[in-house]
Parts: sequence; C-alpha cells; structure tokens
Amino acid sequence: MLSIAFAPLPPNMVVVIDAGHGGSDPGNLGTGRFGSTEKNVTLDVALRLRDYITERFPDVKIVMTRTSDAYPSLKSRVRMANESEADLFISIHCDAFTSPNAIGSSTFVMGMHKSEESLRVAMQENASIYQEEDYQNKYEGFDPSDPDTYIALSLRQSVFLNKSLELGSLIQGQFKERVGRKDRGVRQAGYYVISFTQMPSVLVELGFLSNPTEEEFLNSEAGKELMASALLRAFRSYKLKHHPSGVDLLADPITTTQSNAAVEEANPTNLSISNLTSPTFRVQILASEIRLPKEDPRFSGLAPVVEYLRNGLYKYAVGAAPTMQEAQLLKESMRNGDFPDAFVVKFEGASLEHQGVVSIKGN
Repeated sequence: MLSIAFAPLPPNMVVVIDAGHGGSDPGNLGTGRFGSTEKNVTLDVALRLRDYITERFPDVKIVMTRTSDAYPSLKSRVRMANESEADLFISIHCDAFTSPNAIGSSTFVMGMHKSEESLRVAMQENASIYQEEDYQNKYEGFDPSDPDTYIALSLRQSVFLNKSLELGSLIQGQFKERVGRKDRGVRQAGYYVISFTQMPSVLVELGFLSNPTEEEFLNSEAGKELMASALLRAFRSYKLKHHPSGVDLLADPITTTQSNAAVEEANPTNLSISNLTSPTFRVQILASEIRLPKEDPRFSGLAPVVEYLRNGLYKYAVGAAPTMQEAQLLKESMRNGDFPDAFVVKFEGASLEHQGVVSIKGN
C-alpha cells in the first residue's frame, strides 16, 4: 500500500503551553471529594489546548513543558520557552484559598504586585521551588517568601507587558462571556515562570479547587473542555492581530448550546460514500500521516471505522450518534479502552462526500 507523508507547514508562531506543577509536586489540592490535584487538572486542560491549536492552526508550533505526570523545574520551563524562541508563553494553574467560598478565574502577567492577593498567589505558586533539590543555588537571588524579590523583578518584563495584558484581557473576556465564569480580572504578580521568559507571558488560574462547586466543574469533561476552548478563542484573537499569516482551518470547536462539550467541525475535502443524517457525531480515535490498512490490529473489534482525510492527515472515527450526549458516552468508552486521546467530531451535511470521508473499514 502506498504511504503518503506530508511535510509540515513552517511555523509562523511558536507557543509554549505550561501545565503547572506535576510529578512530586501536586500543586493545590481539592476538597477531597474528587481527589483533585492541581497538577492533573492543569495537564488535562493544557493537552486539550494543544490539540485545539494544532488542529486549527497548522502553522503554529506548540512546545509543551510537560505532557505527563512529570515535574520540570521552574527554571527548566523558562529555559524551554526561551530556547525555543517562543512568541507566547501560557502557564495554566488552579488556585486554592482558606475559604471554600473563593470563586472565579484570574489571569496574571508579570509586574510588581499591586495587592496582597496578587502577592499571595505568586508566593503560593512559586513555592514549587522548595520541591527541588539544591534550590538555594539554582534560584540564587530569588526567594519566593520575600516580598522584596518581586519588587526587584517589576521591570523585567516591561517590554512585553502590553501584549501580555492584551492576551490576559482576551482570556478573561472568554472566561466571563463564553463560559460564564466569575471574572477576577487581569493582575500583575511576580510568578517565576512569567518573570524570566523573554516573550509575552500569562499565567492563568482556572478556578479554586478549594471551592466544592468549582472543583466539580474543573474535574468534569465539560468544564475542562470549556476552559480549554476559551483559551483557544483568546489565543485566536491574539494571533489574528499579531501573527495574522497562516490559516484558521476549523470552526469553533465548542459552543455553549452543544451540551457544554467540545465539537470539531469536519471540513469538506473529497469523495463520496453514503448518505448520513445531519448532524452526526462520531468519536475520533486515531490520526496518521499514512493511510492505515483495514487489517490494522488497532481496529480489531471496532466496526465500522470511518476514515477521512483532512489537513494532510488520515483520521479514523467510530460511531454515528445523533446526539452529543450519546457520542460523549462512546468517547468515554474509547478513552477507558485503548484510545485515551479520543474526542468527538461533528459531521454536518447530508452526505459523507461533503465530509472528506474516503472509506469505511470493517463490516
């Protein structure tokens, strides 16, 4: 069988996505009801954001500071961003507070702390430094518990401040208007990871794990997908203004009327197979630069599997659910099986010839 490889587009923009904490550093903890840890929630949202941007903007290179339950030091996260000559740095976190009533989402940019609250959050997140061996020498001159440290850093990122504030405002607007989150605003604080990066940088606090309602939302599939899609929309607006070249391949991956779940729109490309009730929801399980044979062992027990070609990739999906709710159940089944990265795809139109479907594998 002929194998087809597709050369990637040259990057127009490099974006570093940083999932806070990880490994031996769990970050903030939840109430105990869901077994929540900041490191798990942030990684899940970060990976979703990576996938959304990659699908939508093939000219954007994504650098992840971590893709698993590992702990890169704060210094190594900064180094990754600077060495990749990134155009943007997005660090994702969750907050916690002594009161279970604290609620809402915040975005922080580098600057001298303007309030006790900003100082509290910065000191809380920077405390990850204490988890590292030989931190006194690694971070010489940077003491997370000393307020004077943050004053000394106040001018470090001034050259990037306006763009950082702009992205922060876009993020908070999406959280408020599209997700219905309480807007705690854009603030300045001395986080290490946004103090030493040499590009516009933001640190996002998705919400409070110490609040039972927020914890439940941030642990739900719908909640994580909504927050990731809000970050995507904010990024899209920023990119269109500051890095307008390249293409935007997909419609919005999410709308609040679609069961608060992320949906990917399949664009037209070629070849007809059969009629299909519109809309139909399928679950994508694999993507490949080469066309996979129908005998591929990963398809065993899955029939039929739909194959479609889009954005230079062969993509494989199962199911044909008439509603998002049914597709979500199938997605969970696939994720609990051999396809942990499965997600829902929405097909529009009366015929698969308008969906780019090139074949159906299986019986």
